[in-house]
Amino acid sequence: MGIFENWLLTIADYTGVAVFAATGVLASSRRQMDWIGAIVLAIVTSIGGGTLRDVLTGQLPVFWIRQPLYLWVAVGTALLMLPVLHRIRFPERVLVFPDAVGLALFTWLGCEKVALLGFSGIVVALFGVITGTAGGLIRDVLSAQIPNIMRKGELYAAASIPGAVLYVMLHAFKVQPVWVTPAACMATVLVLRLAAIRWRWMVPVMVAHSDSSDKPE
Repeated sequence: MGIFENWLLTIADYTGVAVFAATGVLASSRRQMDWIGAIVLAIVTSIGGGTLRDVLTGQLPVFWIRQPLYLWVAVGTALLMLPVLHRIRFPERVLVFPDAVGLALFTWLGCEKVALLGFSGIVVALFGVITGTAGGLIRDVLSAQIPNIMRKGELYAAASIPGAVLYVMLHAFKVQPVWVTPAACMATVLVLRLAAIRWRWMVPVMVAHSDSSDKPE
C-alpha cells in the first residue's frame, strides 16, 4: 500500500469511528440515557463492526487494542456532543444522515482491510457489509430499537451490498486513480441509503400464503 492509500485509509478509519460514535450519542439522547450510557453506546457503535471483522479474520488483538486512539476518538466525540444534546433536543431524523455516512465509510473500510489480507472477492464483500452494519445493529439493540437491518423491508444492508460488490469489481481490475474505488463504493452506499429513506424504497418482503389443504377438516 502506498503512502496516499495508507493516509486515506487512516483518515477514513478515524472519521468513520467519529461518525458512528455520534450516532450512538444521538440514539442515547432519544432514550434519555445518562452520560455514561451515552459514552458506552458511542464506543460500542463505533468499534462494533470492526471488532467483529478482526475477530472473524483472525486479526488479534483487535484494532482498538492495538491502537487505543480509536477509543479516545469515540469518547472525545461523545464528550463534545453531550453538552449540546443536554440543551438541545434534535428530531429523530437527524440520526439518518450520519448513520448513512457511517454505513458508507465502514462498508468501504471493511472491504479494503479484508482485501489487503488476501481474501477472495465474495469474502471481501461479505466483510464490507458486516463491518458497515454491525455497529448500527449493536447500537439499536442496546437502545431498545428494532435494528435498521432487521426492520421490515428496510434498505440498509441492501444499500451496503451493491457498494461492497462494486468495490470488489473495481479492486479486481485495479482501477486508477486509487481514490476511484473507495469513492465509488461509498457513494453507491450513501446514495442508495439516502434515496431509500427519501422515496421509501423497500426490499421485497416474503409473504407466507396459507394452503387451504393444510387446514383441518
